[in-house]
Amino acid sequence: MITRRILAHAGIVLVISTAGACAATPAPPTEPAIGAIPAVRSDSDIVLPIDPYRVSPEQIPFMTAALNILGRECMKKFGLDWPADSPTPGAAPTQNERRYWITDSAKVTTEGYHALDTQRRQKYISDQQAKIKQPTQDAIDVWGGSRPTFHGRSVPTGGCAQDAMRQLSKGAAVADPGIAETLQVNTYAQMERDSRVVRAVAEWSRCMKAQRFDYPSPKAAAADQRWQTAKPGKPEIAVATADVACKTQTRVAGTMLAVETAYQQRSMAKVSTQLAAVKKLLDTQIANAKLVTSTGTAR
Repeated sequence: MITRRILAHAGIVLVISTAGACAATPAPPTEPAIGAIPAVRSDSDIVLPIDPYRVSPEQIPFMTAALNILGRECMKKFGLDWPADSPTPGAAPTQNERRYWITDSAKVTTEGYHALDTQRRQKYISDQQAKIKQPTQDAIDVWGGSRPTFHGRSVPTGGCAQDAMRQLSKGAAVADPGIAETLQVNTYAQMERDSRVVRAVAEWSRCMKAQRFDYPSPKAAAADQRWQTAKPGKPEIAVATADVACKTQTRVAGTMLAVETAYQQRSMAKVSTQLAAVKKLLDTQIANAKLVTSTGTAR
């Protein structure tokens, strides 16, 4: 805050002392050009440029299984056990599930704003975790690497968990997957502030008001505390149905996708070398995970 006040004050001084100084002030970044506005009728329509550089929901189960196999083998060396995760039944969520809130006109007529598939997955996971025998403190310490040694044996740096991840990453150069995650968070924020998205959201709000539902944005409609119930009720379904209809009419979700795509493409071009390393790391981890899960053991 102090720095900003100093800079602001300096700017005033410069403007007063020389008429041409204002030209040195950096201009705000221009909004990137966008292509055609795509139709978004479900979460599966939301495909972004950064997606291939992030672990997908379909990849998570077998990567987790591989990490468990490798990690449990490591734990056995110390005479310890670690609970294995049970695979979650049902279809995996999409990569960008509910990124632009509800979009599926068929689902909202029964689900409203309730993400029933997600709730079922979470309940299953919670139920399975409740059945699992909790690991001992010794096991937790060795798994997480909080002890350098255990019973005279050196614990791998970062514990058996990190040792398993290193084995999955064998064959790829060091890379930071966090780059892709940070990029997709930042470009989402840029997209929300973009003038074209702001206009589309305003059009959506007017559409909703015409149906006597007063919300400033789809985000606000989805966050209505009245929907915090065990099951969706008639008022929720009515609002959700109007919400998706207005999204279709105003193309707000498609606009968000087109705009966010443009911001991601621009941002990705600046870190293309780092992202290439991330993709190599991810591809290597997936290939190694498939090998581990198919053989049931490390290479």
